[in-house]
Amino acid sequence: MTRVFRLFALIGLLSSILLSCQCSNSQKSTAPPQTRKEIEDRRMEAQKQFLKKERASILAYMKDRKLDLERTGTGLYYKLTKDSASEKITTGDDVSFEYDMYLMNGTLVYSSAKEGTRKLLVDREDAEIGIHEILKLMSVGDKGLFILPSHLAFGVAGDQNKIPPKTALVYEVKILNVNKSKSKLE
Repeated sequence: MTRVFRLFALIGLLSSILLSCQCSNSQKSTAPPQTRKEIEDRRMEAQKQFLKKERASILAYMKDRKLDLERTGTGLYYKLTKDSASEKITTGDDVSFEYDMYLMNGTLVYSSAKEGTRKLLVDREDAEIGIHEILKLMSVGDKGLFILPSHLAFGVAGDQNKIPPKTALVYEVKILNVNKSKSKLE
């Protein structure tokens, strides 16, 4: 009987502790519950502030290195060295290219020297959104320097390996070969 009494006493004690914790937690929360719109507005404002800071850091990077880059409507910064007058790369083209990918602090993250030549079916394969945009600015033999804001690179998740979340990237790209889409050739 003593064991049963102790068990009930222990259960009662734990119950009262849990109830007191719940009461004290509910008393601490004096802020009114937020509506979905308020939550979305806060998220939107936080995203705007992040984009503003990211753009400022990209512009500072360019200024420090005396880079004169053009900007597309999506926020991609670039400078091309044209090597030929050949046709620009378009959706569906199979492209082989060399690349170096850097963090903005200068750390080399990935490189075709180590990873091998990269091949991509433009707008048809899963890859960073910005790499598709980069390729469509180029032709065979062209070289370019590009800065991709995080939303064009690996976004809010990073690559789960070497690239942190919400990270802008610097690419150096050289187009080696383009196999034009068969649907355009017919």
